Amino acid sequence: MTIVFFTLVASALGWLFTEDFFSGLSTGGGVFLTWAVTREIDPAHQSSAIIAAFFSLFHLLFYTESIHLLMLAWILTLLRAVNGITGKKLTLVDILGVFALTVFLSFLNENSLYLIVLGLALTSLFVLQIKKAAVLICGVITFVLIIVQLTFFDYGSFMGIDQLTAFHLAAAASAVLFAIFLSFSQSFQAKIEAKDDQGNKVDEKRILHGRYLYSATIVGFVFFAHHTTSDVLIHLAVLWGTFISYLIFKN
Repeated sequence: MTIVFFTLVASALGWLFTEDFFSGLSTGGGVFLTWAVTREIDPAHQSSAIIAAFFSLFHLLFYTESIHLLMLAWILTLLRAVNGITGKKLTLVDILGVFALTVFLSFLNENSLYLIVLGLALTSLFVLQIKKAAVLICGVITFVLIIVQLTFFDYGSFMGIDQLTAFHLAAAASAVLFAIFLSFSQSFQAKIEAKDDQGNKVDEKRILHGRYLYSATIVGFVFFAHHTTSDVLIHLAVLWGTFISYLIFKN
């Protein structure tokens, strides 16, 4: 209930600051998705999600560029498929749903990065031995679609240097540092003591795979997609909300 109230407050504040009702809704949606994604990255600590949501609210009130809410929702869906926080077994319908959404976004935005990230997620699921047959088939189809897009549609392109801001570079650097920290900090990995939505202990390997996937996704989208300042600030809020919460509650 706390996040529902916080989301409503964020929407109201966004409306007041921009004097645009739909901008207010976008702000509220951005704050909620920041909280939701952070919860997938650090399910053991509710404080991480709350801190990240507060950071995103503060940023989004001052940077009113558009937020790609559907893209954030897609990232959330991928993370939930990989890390298993729902506590439910991943089904064929789940895999096909994520696959269909990814293909739609890839062609809609004329960008193969969506499919590449899906490929990374499918690789994680295959390594984790989850629905290997379905994952392998979707992976092959995804690879074929990537080749077709890059060959015939030219869906792969770098962001222009002039389009990259300090926030873009900070988000990419933070994602890389986060991945390095995950690899070498045993104390951070030991903090994965959460329970899933069914009340069972989470699978630590799946959580780690989700964290690496998120870091790779941020770096990819910073350089290969047209991220707005608001988008990258949300990613910064997720990463630093998680890290600050760890520093505060590590003992």
